[in-house]
Amino acid sequence: QAIDMHRTFQRDLCKLRLSTARAYVNLLGAGHGPMSSAGGAQVRLNAQVIGMGPQFKILVRVQNAGVHSLSDVPLMCTANTSLYRVPKPCYYLPLLVPQQVYLVEIPIICINEIGGTDTARIFVCSRNSNLPLISAVVNMPISETPLTD
Repeated sequence: QAIDMHRTFQRDLCKLRLSTARAYVNLLGAGHGPMSSAGGAQVRLNAQVIGMGPQFKILVRVQNAGVHSLSDVPLMCTANTSLYRVPKPCYYLPLLVPQQVYLVEIPIICINEIGGTDTARIFVCSRNSNLPLISAVVNMPISETPLTD
C-alpha cells in the first residue's frame, strides 16, 4: 500500500508541475510576466517604488530583449485617483535599442490624508496594437502623513 501511495503522489506531483509550467507559459504569452514577446517585440519591465511618501518615485526599467530596435514606445502609469496623483502619466521612449536598459522615474503623490495604500499600474504600449506589450502592477507602500507647518 505504501508503494501505491508513493506512485500516486509522484503522478500528482508531475501533473502539478506540468500545469504550473503551462500556466507560466500562458502568463508570459499574455504579457503579464517579467518579459513579453507579444506583437513580435520582446520587452522586459521592472518597477520599484522609492520613497516613504507622500511623494514617491516609481523607478521603471525597460529593456528590449529582442534583436530589432523599437521606436516611439509609449509608457503609461495609472493609479487610483482618490489616493494618488500622477503629475505626468505618459512618457515616450524614443528608441529602445536591443539589450539596453532604459530608466524612467515616474513621480507619484499620495493625496489621501490618512495615507492609504493601493496599486499603480505601468503599461508599455505598442503603436500597432491596442493591447500593451507588457504591464506591471506595483504595490504602493503605506504613505507617511504629510508634514504641515
